[in-house]
Amino acid sequence: MADPIRLNGKTEISIKGVFTVGEATSEEQLSLIASKDRLAEIPEEKLKELIAQDLKIVRLSPLSGIYTSQVAYQYDDPNTLKGFDYGNIFVEAHLPYCLHLPNHYEFEVNLPELGIKALLIHRKIWTKKAQDGAVKSSEVDFFAKDKVTYFNNSVILTPKVPVDFDDGWEQNFTGRNIERMKDQNGTFRYSALYIQFDKTTSAQELADQKQSEKIIDEVKETALTAVNKLIDSYRGVTKNGFVQRLGSLEINTIYFIEHNQGFYILGSGFGIETATMNRSKEEITKIEEMLEKGEKPELFDLLLLDAQTSLDNKDFTLAVVQSFQALEIFLENFLFKLLLLRGDSEPDAIKYLDQHWRTKERLRNCLKELKGTSLYESDEPLWNKWCTLYDQTRNEIVHKGKEPKLKEVIEMLETNIKVIEWLKTL
Repeated sequence: MADPIRLNGKTEISIKGVFTVGEATSEEQLSLIASKDRLAEIPEEKLKELIAQDLKIVRLSPLSGIYTSQVAYQYDDPNTLKGFDYGNIFVEAHLPYCLHLPNHYEFEVNLPELGIKALLIHRKIWTKKAQDGAVKSSEVDFFAKDKVTYFNNSVILTPKVPVDFDDGWEQNFTGRNIERMKDQNGTFRYSALYIQFDKTTSAQELADQKQSEKIIDEVKETALTAVNKLIDSYRGVTKNGFVQRLGSLEINTIYFIEHNQGFYILGSGFGIETATMNRSKEEITKIEEMLEKGEKPELFDLLLLDAQTSLDNKDFTLAVVQSFQALEIFLENFLFKLLLLRGDSEPDAIKYLDQHWRTKERLRNCLKELKGTSLYESDEPLWNKWCTLYDQTRNEIVHKGKEPKLKEVIEMLETNIKVIEWLKTL
């Protein structure tokens, strides 16, 4: 690690860059933070040359990205996986967590929403960090009737100091029979799953690129659904809240047993793309101003971001709850300000809101009283759509425990955002 550096004599210089995307060319102003002393040491022509070279590395849009790709393969012996006889589909996947479940334990997962069952076979994998020199971590794997078991002979090796930044953001601990507390990155070990279920396919479909890609996507979605069922059950029983639902599944292999046709899946999480260099100057300045003033983001904004993250992680119920909570918080604060503007005291405003606590009443009657209009009068189609989602979909999810569909959740998030945006116009 290099010594800590602070540019005490730093300056922000502006540079005009010309960027071409396809046939379109644009001139953009860029900024760069540099040392005044260092700049003074470089001759002007040399500085221009260096900046011109650096500008070649800058783009204003991602150059490329890989969401997923696959490489086909076959086994020389079609009976290689004959022991995996639960279904005609075999999937090998990894989790970012280590579930504390025995190696080779088999879980049959009922998926009534898909009309099938799946088999999950669990394994725990030690990484290369989990060894003491040449001595690897133990594969001993006992479990007790009503107690959690632990390893007896662990070794924790601390990182060398000063730490090397190139080792990554986490300090480079290694050791034997150890794990990071509440680990969500599979640092020392992680869970691997063999997943099996039945799906009707034909050799002709797998030979066609478009059809095979569609089938592979369907297999991925089924595997993810089964894995999230396991995760939900695991976290519910063990109370390990840090183990969370996955929005995407790290799949290594999908193999169609009856056709001896496999695919190595190349991809990671939501995808890999050209690295972002920096956010815009406008955003950076806004962050700076908020920090200087001690401002915090609005709670409803954070909840909407959380709702989108929950949607990405396939935690649909939580996404619905967070989305409606965001709207309700925004509406409550909005009405509270209107009551104060009307001349109500804070205690009276709080009492008013306590008496008129239903969201539908607030959107229709309270807004009519305080602003002379309502969502019903201003945008009846939006009002009708929101009421339908609130009365039917939301209440069934929140009060009856119904598992929502992706389309329903997206519709609810979008509708609540539209209602918030409408409120902002008043």
